[in-house]
Amino acid sequence: MSARIKLIGTGILLCLALGATIFCAMQTVQAIQRFEESRNLATSGDVSTIGDWMTLPYVARVYHVPENYLDQWLHIRDRQSTRHTTLRALADQYNRPVDSLIHDIQRAIVTYRKQHTPHTGNTQHDKGQPPTGRKKP
Repeated sequence: MSARIKLIGTGILLCLALGATIFCAMQTVQAIQRFEESRNLATSGDVSTIGDWMTLPYVARVYHVPENYLDQWLHIRDRQSTRHTTLRALADQYNRPVDSLIHDIQRAIVTYRKQHTPHTGNTQHDKGQPPTGRKKP
């Protein structure tokens, strides 16, 4: 083979390697952005981010709902055997579609939040008066 053909072949391979590297870098950046978006939605309390890979204790912790509330809502009797079970496996165990189980969990969380919204009460600050110990400017 001539040196010219080797040089052209090497140049093509380098271009392919560079293209593959750029493609993989773009995919990685997009995956990180999707992860951050999903994380932000979850931390803001958006129940649409519940996935079948999650466990009930994880859902309870992330969405600030007591585990026993979810157990009661889903009619789970043996909490210890399902503690580290994913929602997909839990749905299989109870012979129901995983989407239905996730929907029930989402409804449970929304219902819990409606029933347990923080009440502001009738404090002086809520009535437009300055808090105790402070003077009005």
